[in-house]
Amino acid sequence: RALHPVAWFEAGVRPALKLAESAGFGNPTAEPKRDSRTSGVKFRVDGMGSGSGFGPEITPYNKNLFNTGVEVQIPLLLTYKMYHSARFQVGVPLASGGPLERLRLELTGGYFSRASDNFFGIGNDSSRWNESEYRSVSRRAGVALDARIRGLGADWAVIAGTEYRSVGITEPRNSVSAMDVFSGVDIPGLTSDTGARIVSARGVLQRDSRDNPWLPESGGVQRVEVSLHEGIKGGDFAYWQYRGEIQQFFPLTEDRRKVISIVGAIETNKEKGGSEIPFWDLPYVGSHSTVRAFDSRRFVDKSAVTATLEYRFGIGRHFDLGIFTDAGQVAPEIRDFRWDRLHTGYGGRFIVRMKDHRALILEIAHTRERLWKAYLDVSSFF
Repeated sequence: RALHPVAWFEAGVRPALKLAESAGFGNPTAEPKRDSRTSGVKFRVDGMGSGSGFGPEITPYNKNLFNTGVEVQIPLLLTYKMYHSARFQVGVPLASGGPLERLRLELTGGYFSRASDNFFGIGNDSSRWNESEYRSVSRRAGVALDARIRGLGADWAVIAGTEYRSVGITEPRNSVSAMDVFSGVDIPGLTSDTGARIVSARGVLQRDSRDNPWLPESGGVQRVEVSLHEGIKGGDFAYWQYRGEIQQFFPLTEDRRKVISIVGAIETNKEKGGSEIPFWDLPYVGSHSTVRAFDSRRFVDKSAVTATLEYRFGIGRHFDLGIFTDAGQVAPEIRDFRWDRLHTGYGGRFIVRMKDHRALILEIAHTRERLWKAYLDVSSFF
Protein backbone atom coordinates (compact mmCIF):
# COMPACT_ATOMS: atom_id res chain seq x y z
CA ARG A 1 0.00 0.00 0.00
CA ALA A 2 2.90 2.40 0.77
CA LEU A 3 4.09 2.07 -2.84
CA HIS A 4 0.69 2.90 -4.35
CA PRO A 5 0.35 6.42 -5.89
CA VAL A 6 -3.00 6.91 -4.14
CA ALA A 7 -1.23 6.44 -0.79
CA TRP A 8 1.25 9.17 -1.70
CA PHE A 9 -1.56 11.57 -2.62
CA GLU A 10 -3.42 10.70 0.55
CA ALA A 11 -0.37 11.34 2.68
CA GLY A 12 0.12 14.72 1.01
CA VAL A 13 -3.41 16.00 1.64
CA ARG A 14 -3.89 14.42 5.08
CA PRO A 15 -2.71 17.56 6.95
CA ALA A 16 -5.32 19.64 5.08
CA LEU A 17 -8.03 17.09 5.88
CA LYS A 18 -7.11 17.11 9.56
CA LEU A 19 -7.18 20.91 9.58
CA ALA A 20 -10.66 20.91 8.04
CA GLU A 21 -11.86 18.35 10.57
CA SER A 22 -10.44 20.34 13.47
CA ALA A 23 -12.33 23.40 12.16
CA GLY A 24 -15.57 21.46 12.51
CA PHE A 25 -16.34 20.37 8.95
CA GLY A 26 -17.98 16.99 9.47
CA ASN A 27 -16.55 16.66 12.98
CA PRO A 28 -19.17 14.96 15.19
CA THR A 29 -17.77 16.61 18.30
CA ALA A 30 -18.52 20.04 16.83
CA GLU A 31 -22.19 19.31 16.09
CA PRO A 32 -23.56 19.49 19.66
CA LYS A 33 -21.92 22.87 20.14
CA ARG A 34 -23.66 24.30 17.08
CA ASP A 35 -26.97 22.63 17.88
CA SER A 36 -26.95 23.95 21.44
CA ARG A 37 -27.34 27.52 20.20
CA THR A 38 -30.96 28.62 20.03
CA SER A 39 -30.32 31.64 17.81
CA GLY A 40 -27.66 33.12 15.58
CA VAL A 41 -26.58 33.21 11.94
CA LYS A 42 -25.60 30.21 9.81
CA PHE A 43 -23.35 30.35 6.76
CA ARG A 44 -23.20 27.76 3.98
CA VAL A 45 -22.73 27.33 0.24
CA ASP A 46 -25.85 26.43 -1.73
CA GLY A 47 -27.71 26.90 -5.02
CA MET A 48 -31.23 27.29 -6.42
CA GLY A 49 -31.49 24.04 -8.34
CA SER A 50 -30.71 23.27 -11.96
CA GLY A 51 -28.37 25.70 -13.70
CA SER A 52 -28.24 28.25 -10.89
CA GLY A 53 -24.62 27.90 -9.86
CA PHE A 54 -23.76 28.24 -6.18
CA GLY A 55 -22.92 30.97 -3.73
CA PRO A 56 -23.07 32.06 -0.11
CA GLU A 57 -26.26 31.60 1.88
CA ILE A 58 -26.72 33.57 5.10
CA THR A 59 -29.47 32.37 7.45
CA PRO A 60 -30.49 34.22 10.61
CA TYR A 61 -32.37 31.72 12.79
CA ASN A 62 -34.07 31.19 16.13
CA LYS A 63 -35.00 27.70 17.34
CA ASN A 64 -37.13 28.78 20.27
CA LEU A 65 -38.79 32.10 19.47
CA PHE A 66 -40.12 33.78 22.65
CA ASN A 67 -39.64 30.43 24.46
CA THR A 68 -42.56 28.92 22.54
CA GLY A 69 -40.67 26.20 20.64
CA VAL A 70 -41.32 28.00 17.34
CA GLU A 71 -38.42 27.73 14.86
CA VAL A 72 -37.71 30.60 12.45
CA GLN A 73 -35.19 30.70 9.58
CA ILE A 74 -34.61 33.44 6.99
CA PRO A 75 -32.21 32.10 4.30
CA LEU A 76 -30.70 34.74 1.98
CA LEU A 77 -28.87 33.38 -1.07
CA LEU A 78 -26.90 34.89 -3.97
CA THR A 79 -25.09 32.67 -6.50
CA TYR A 80 -22.23 33.58 -8.81
CA LYS A 81 -24.70 33.40 -11.75
CA MET A 82 -26.77 36.15 -10.10
CA TYR A 83 -29.63 33.89 -9.04
CA HIS A 84 -30.94 35.08 -5.70
CA SER A 85 -33.64 34.35 -3.18
CA ALA A 86 -34.92 35.60 0.15
CA ARG A 87 -37.04 33.08 2.07
CA PHE A 88 -38.61 32.57 5.43
CA GLN A 89 -39.49 29.31 7.18
CA VAL A 90 -41.52 29.11 10.37
CA GLY A 91 -42.15 25.82 12.17
CA VAL A 92 -44.82 25.73 14.88
CA PRO A 93 -44.72 22.52 16.99
CA LEU A 94 -48.09 20.84 17.48
CA ALA A 95 -47.37 17.40 18.94
CA SER A 96 -44.66 14.77 19.55
CA GLY A 97 -44.15 11.56 21.48
CA GLY A 98 -43.98 7.83 20.93
CA PRO A 99 -43.42 6.93 17.28
CA LEU A 100 -44.45 10.48 16.31
CA GLU A 101 -41.14 12.33 16.10
CA ARG A 102 -42.91 15.59 15.40
CA LEU A 103 -46.06 17.17 14.03
CA ARG A 104 -45.80 20.82 13.18
CA LEU A 105 -47.29 23.61 11.13
CA GLU A 106 -44.94 24.94 8.44
CA LEU A 107 -45.26 28.50 7.15
CA THR A 108 -43.06 29.29 4.15
CA GLY A 109 -42.61 32.04 1.62
CA GLY A 110 -40.14 34.14 -0.26
CA TYR A 111 -38.87 35.89 -3.36
CA PHE A 112 -36.97 33.95 -6.04
CA SER A 113 -35.15 35.36 -9.08
CA ARG A 114 -33.70 32.91 -11.60
CA ALA A 115 -31.57 35.08 -13.88
CA SER A 116 -31.23 32.94 -17.02
CA ASP A 117 -32.71 29.45 -17.29
CA ASN A 118 -32.19 27.45 -20.47
CA PHE A 119 -34.99 26.68 -22.91
CA PHE A 120 -34.62 24.59 -26.09
CA GLY A 121 -38.29 24.06 -26.88
CA ILE A 122 -40.68 21.31 -25.83
CA GLY A 123 -40.15 17.67 -26.72
CA ASN A 124 -37.64 14.85 -26.59
CA ASP A 125 -36.14 15.87 -29.96
CA SER A 126 -35.72 19.60 -29.31
CA SER A 127 -32.72 21.03 -31.16
CA ARG A 128 -29.65 22.63 -29.66
CA TRP A 129 -29.95 25.27 -32.40
CA ASN A 130 -32.97 26.65 -30.51
CA GLU A 131 -30.95 27.29 -27.36
CA SER A 132 -32.24 30.37 -25.57
CA GLU A 133 -32.87 31.63 -22.06
CA TYR A 134 -35.48 33.35 -19.93
CA ARG A 135 -35.62 34.94 -16.52
CA SER A 136 -38.30 34.01 -14.00
CA VAL A 137 -39.29 35.98 -10.91
CA SER A 138 -41.64 34.36 -8.42
CA ARG A 139 -43.15 35.15 -5.05
CA ARG A 140 -44.50 32.35 -2.88
CA ALA A 141 -46.43 31.84 0.34
CA GLY A 142 -47.49 28.48 1.72
CA VAL A 143 -48.75 26.56 4.73
CA ALA A 144 -48.44 22.84 5.42
CA LEU A 145 -48.78 20.15 8.08
CA ASP A 146 -45.58 18.12 8.38
CA ALA A 147 -45.59 14.83 10.32
CA ARG A 148 -42.42 12.77 10.91
CA ILE A 149 -42.85 9.21 12.17
CA ARG A 150 -40.30 6.56 13.10
CA GLY A 151 -41.22 2.92 12.71
CA LEU A 152 -40.86 -0.26 10.65
CA GLY A 153 -37.14 0.34 10.22
CA ALA A 154 -37.40 3.74 8.56
CA ASP A 155 -38.27 7.41 9.00
CA TRP A 156 -41.63 8.38 7.47
CA ALA A 157 -42.78 11.84 6.39
CA VAL A 158 -46.36 12.81 5.60
CA ILE A 159 -46.90 16.35 4.29
CA ALA A 160 -50.09 18.10 3.20
CA GLY A 161 -50.18 21.76 2.28
CA THR A 162 -51.19 24.58 -0.02
CA GLU A 163 -49.20 27.35 -1.72
CA TYR A 164 -49.79 30.59 -3.60
CA ARG A 165 -47.36 31.53 -6.40
CA SER A 166 -46.98 34.64 -8.53
CA VAL A 167 -44.67 33.90 -11.49
CA GLY A 168 -43.41 36.35 -14.10
CA ILE A 169 -41.29 35.59 -17.18
CA THR A 170 -38.99 38.34 -18.45
CA GLU A 171 -35.91 38.87 -20.62
CA PRO A 172 -32.70 37.08 -19.48
CA ARG A 173 -29.41 38.75 -18.66
CA ASN A 174 -27.06 39.16 -21.65
CA SER A 175 -28.25 36.16 -23.67
CA VAL A 176 -30.67 35.15 -26.44
CA SER A 177 -34.26 35.51 -25.25
CA ALA A 178 -36.61 32.53 -25.48
CA MET A 179 -39.45 34.96 -26.15
CA ASP A 180 -37.69 36.04 -29.37
CA VAL A 181 -36.63 32.57 -30.53
CA PHE A 182 -40.12 31.08 -29.97
CA SER A 183 -42.15 34.18 -30.84
CA GLY A 184 -44.21 32.28 -33.43
CA VAL A 185 -44.78 29.17 -31.30
CA ASP A 186 -47.66 28.70 -28.87
CA ILE A 187 -45.91 27.86 -25.60
CA PRO A 188 -48.16 28.33 -22.54
CA GLY A 189 -46.72 30.81 -20.07
CA LEU A 190 -43.90 32.12 -22.28
CA THR A 191 -45.61 35.09 -23.94
CA SER A 192 -47.80 36.27 -21.06
CA ASP A 193 -47.15 39.93 -20.24
CA THR A 194 -48.99 39.86 -16.92
CA GLY A 195 -47.40 36.73 -15.43
CA ALA A 196 -49.41 34.00 -13.74
CA ARG A 197 -50.89 33.51 -10.30
CA ILE A 198 -51.43 29.92 -9.22
CA VAL A 199 -52.81 28.25 -6.11
CA SER A 200 -51.60 24.70 -5.42
CA ALA A 201 -52.46 21.84 -3.06
CA ARG A 202 -49.90 19.10 -2.40
CA GLY A 203 -49.60 15.76 -0.62
CA VAL A 204 -46.33 13.87 0.00
CA LEU A 205 -45.53 10.45 1.45
CA GLN A 206 -41.87 9.52 1.98
CA ARG A 207 -40.00 6.59 3.50
CA ASP A 208 -36.29 7.04 4.34
CA SER A 209 -34.14 4.10 5.51
CA ARG A 210 -30.69 5.45 4.53
CA ASP A 211 -27.90 4.92 7.03
CA ASN A 212 -26.88 8.58 6.62
CA PRO A 213 -28.02 11.51 4.45
CA TRP A 214 -24.62 12.69 3.13
CA LEU A 215 -22.94 9.63 1.67
CA PRO A 216 -25.41 6.71 1.97
CA GLU A 217 -24.04 3.16 1.95
CA SER A 218 -27.23 1.18 2.63
CA GLY A 219 -30.99 1.68 2.75
CA GLY A 220 -32.92 3.99 0.49
CA VAL A 221 -35.63 6.59 -0.07
CA GLN A 222 -39.06 6.12 -1.62
CA ARG A 223 -41.24 9.18 -2.24
CA VAL A 224 -44.57 9.85 -3.95
CA GLU A 225 -46.08 13.29 -4.46
CA VAL A 226 -49.40 14.46 -5.90
CA SER A 227 -50.35 18.11 -6.44
CA LEU A 228 -53.16 20.11 -8.04
CA HIS A 229 -52.53 23.56 -9.51
CA GLU A 230 -55.23 26.12 -10.37
CA GLY A 231 -54.48 29.37 -12.18
CA ILE A 232 -56.36 32.40 -10.86
CA LYS A 233 -54.83 35.05 -13.15
CA GLY A 234 -52.58 35.36 -16.19
CA GLY A 235 -53.58 32.24 -18.11
CA ASP A 236 -55.93 29.28 -18.25
CA PHE A 237 -53.71 27.02 -16.16
CA ALA A 238 -55.09 24.00 -14.31
CA TYR A 239 -53.24 20.69 -14.02
CA TRP A 240 -52.32 17.70 -11.87
CA GLN A 241 -48.74 16.65 -11.15
CA TYR A 242 -47.80 13.09 -10.17
CA ARG A 243 -44.23 12.22 -9.19
CA GLY A 244 -42.46 9.17 -7.82
CA GLU A 245 -38.81 8.79 -6.76
CA ILE A 246 -36.65 5.94 -5.52
CA GLN A 247 -33.07 5.70 -4.26
CA GLN A 248 -31.56 2.41 -3.14
CA PHE A 249 -28.03 1.63 -1.91
CA PHE A 250 -26.54 -1.87 -1.76
CA PRO A 251 -23.25 -2.44 0.13
CA LEU A 252 -21.12 -5.18 -1.42
CA THR A 253 -18.60 -5.56 1.41
CA GLU A 254 -18.75 -5.54 5.21
CA ASP A 255 -16.87 -2.26 5.48
CA ARG A 256 -19.36 -0.70 3.00
CA ARG A 257 -16.60 0.79 0.88
CA LYS A 258 -18.04 -0.84 -2.23
CA VAL A 259 -21.61 0.22 -2.97
CA ILE A 260 -24.01 -0.07 -5.88
CA SER A 261 -26.74 2.56 -6.04
CA ILE A 262 -29.88 2.83 -8.16
CA VAL A 263 -31.77 6.12 -8.47
CA GLY A 264 -34.91 6.70 -10.49
CA ALA A 265 -37.74 9.21 -10.90
CA ILE A 266 -40.87 9.50 -12.98
CA GLU A 267 -43.26 12.44 -13.33
CA THR A 268 -46.31 13.18 -15.40
CA ASN A 269 -48.56 16.22 -15.69
CA LYS A 270 -52.19 16.12 -16.73
CA GLU A 271 -54.26 19.09 -17.84
CA LYS A 272 -57.50 19.59 -15.97
CA GLY A 273 -60.33 19.90 -18.47
CA GLY A 274 -59.29 22.04 -21.43
CA SER A 275 -56.72 24.06 -19.48
CA GLU A 276 -52.94 24.26 -20.04
CA ILE A 277 -49.64 23.65 -18.21
CA PRO A 278 -47.10 26.53 -18.11
CA PHE A 279 -43.79 25.56 -19.67
CA TRP A 280 -41.78 26.51 -16.57
CA ASP A 281 -43.58 23.85 -14.49
CA LEU A 282 -42.88 20.97 -16.88
CA PRO A 283 -40.47 18.18 -15.82
CA TYR A 284 -37.09 18.15 -17.55
CA VAL A 285 -34.02 16.07 -18.34
CA GLY A 286 -30.64 17.73 -18.02
CA SER A 287 -29.27 18.64 -14.57
CA HIS A 288 -27.17 17.28 -11.72
CA SER A 289 -30.18 15.28 -10.49
CA THR A 290 -31.20 13.82 -13.90
CA VAL A 291 -28.79 13.21 -16.82
CA ARG A 292 -25.71 15.09 -15.69
CA ALA A 293 -23.81 15.70 -18.92
CA PHE A 294 -26.63 17.50 -20.73
CA ASP A 295 -27.21 21.23 -20.48
CA SER A 296 -29.54 22.34 -17.72
CA ARG A 297 -33.20 21.73 -18.67
CA ARG A 298 -32.12 20.34 -22.04
CA PHE A 299 -35.40 18.48 -22.71
CA VAL A 300 -38.84 19.32 -21.29
CA ASP A 301 -42.33 17.91 -21.77
CA LYS A 302 -45.41 16.88 -19.79
CA SER A 303 -43.82 13.61 -18.65
CA ALA A 304 -40.26 12.60 -17.79
CA VAL A 305 -38.39 9.53 -16.56
CA THR A 306 -34.76 9.34 -15.38
CA ALA A 307 -32.52 6.62 -13.93
CA THR A 308 -28.95 6.32 -12.65
CA LEU A 309 -26.79 3.27 -11.91
CA GLU A 310 -23.54 3.82 -9.99
CA TYR A 311 -20.72 1.73 -8.59
CA ARG A 312 -18.67 3.37 -5.82
CA PHE A 313 -15.50 1.91 -4.30
CA GLY A 314 -12.85 3.05 -1.83
CA ILE A 315 -9.28 3.68 -2.98
CA GLY A 316 -7.90 4.84 0.36
CA ARG A 317 -8.97 5.92 3.82
CA HIS A 318 -10.15 9.33 2.63
CA PHE A 319 -10.97 8.72 -1.05
CA ASP A 320 -13.61 6.97 -3.13
CA LEU A 321 -14.11 6.67 -6.86
CA GLY A 322 -17.43 6.15 -8.58
CA ILE A 323 -18.50 5.33 -12.12
CA PHE A 324 -22.06 5.95 -13.24
CA THR A 325 -24.42 5.95 -16.17
CA ASP A 326 -27.50 8.18 -16.48
CA ALA A 327 -30.50 7.83 -18.77
CA GLY A 328 -33.71 9.79 -19.26
CA GLN A 329 -36.33 11.03 -21.68
CA VAL A 330 -39.38 13.26 -21.89
CA ALA A 331 -42.68 12.70 -23.68
CA PRO A 332 -46.26 14.03 -23.73
CA GLU A 333 -47.56 10.92 -21.92
CA ILE A 334 -46.01 8.02 -20.03
CA ARG A 335 -47.26 5.64 -22.70
CA ASP A 336 -45.06 7.50 -25.22
CA PHE A 337 -41.80 6.44 -23.55
CA ARG A 338 -39.57 4.29 -25.78
CA TRP A 339 -36.28 2.50 -25.12
CA ASP A 340 -34.81 3.84 -28.36
CA ARG A 341 -35.56 7.46 -27.33
CA LEU A 342 -33.49 7.47 -24.15
CA HIS A 343 -30.84 10.16 -23.72
CA THR A 344 -27.83 8.66 -21.98
CA GLY A 345 -24.65 9.84 -20.32
CA TYR A 346 -21.80 8.43 -18.28
CA GLY A 347 -19.02 9.66 -16.07
CA GLY A 348 -17.06 9.38 -12.87
CA ARG A 349 -16.94 10.81 -9.35
CA PHE A 350 -13.99 11.59 -7.10
CA ILE A 351 -15.00 11.70 -3.43
CA VAL A 352 -12.97 13.11 -0.55
CA ARG A 353 -14.32 11.63 2.68
CA MET A 354 -14.45 13.52 5.95
CA LYS A 355 -15.79 12.43 9.32
CA ASP A 356 -19.51 11.95 9.97
CA HIS A 357 -19.97 10.50 6.44
CA ARG A 358 -19.60 13.89 4.81
CA ALA A 359 -17.75 14.38 1.55
CA LEU A 360 -16.40 16.77 -1.06
CA ILE A 361 -17.46 15.43 -4.47
CA LEU A 362 -16.20 16.22 -7.98
CA GLU A 363 -18.18 14.74 -10.88
CA ILE A 364 -17.37 14.70 -14.60
CA ALA A 365 -19.94 13.46 -17.16
CA HIS A 366 -20.18 13.04 -20.94
CA THR A 367 -23.03 12.53 -23.46
CA ARG A 368 -23.55 11.75 -27.12
CA GLU A 369 -23.85 15.50 -27.78
CA ARG A 370 -20.10 15.56 -27.13
CA LEU A 371 -20.50 17.65 -24.03
CA TRP A 372 -18.42 17.42 -20.89
CA LYS A 373 -19.89 18.72 -17.65
CA ALA A 374 -18.23 19.08 -14.25
CA TYR A 375 -19.99 19.44 -10.89
CA LEU A 376 -18.46 20.28 -7.53
CA ASP A 377 -20.62 19.45 -4.51
CA VAL A 378 -19.51 21.30 -1.38
CA SER A 379 -22.91 21.66 0.30
CA SER A 380 -22.44 18.83 2.80
CA PHE A 381 -19.48 20.65 4.36
CA PHE A 382 -21.59 23.58 5.43
